[in-house]
Amino acid sequence: MPASPVIIRKAETADVSALTVLILQVWLDTYVKQGVGQTIADYVLSELTTARTAAYLSQSHTHILLAETNGHLIGYCQTSHGKRHAQVTAEHQAELDHLYIHPAFFGRGIARQLLTEAEAHLRELGVQQVWLTTWVGNDRARLFYPRVGYADIGETIFRMKAEEIANRIFCKSL
Repeated sequence: MPASPVIIRKAETADVSALTVLILQVWLDTYVKQGVGQTIADYVLSELTTARTAAYLSQSHTHILLAETNGHLIGYCQTSHGKRHAQVTAEHQAELDHLYIHPAFFGRGIARQLLTEAEAHLRELGVQQVWLTTWVGNDRARLFYPRVGYADIGETIFRMKAEEIANRIFCKSL
């Protein structure tokens, strides 16, 4: 049986619930490597909510693309144009906030498809450089981004309550 086609489209309000569940699944699969502690539980329950997803969808500077097959979400990409980072030099910047793929669909080129469309959208807006941060323990992401033209330009810290979590900063000129 041939593989079902992957459709890339802009997120809509009706996608909030399914998108939030996808975010939860990928986030937990990626970052919860030592079991669930109180800090992670509190973060997930306060930050990865349908209300937060709906808020992102309503922001004019945020662009969310979805990948779906057979009516099921399998990935998403979120960018924020105008968001700046001190280590990025371009006047017109954007952050690649999230690029999440359902683990069952790794290795099928879906991340590249989403990223290609997101970067095209940012170019249309006049963005010169796009940047992102990724956890130092996310080996899959740290290997993927250089393969698609992103340079590792330094380190930053993500704070989750009292915990300081090392992240790498990647940047690409568009």
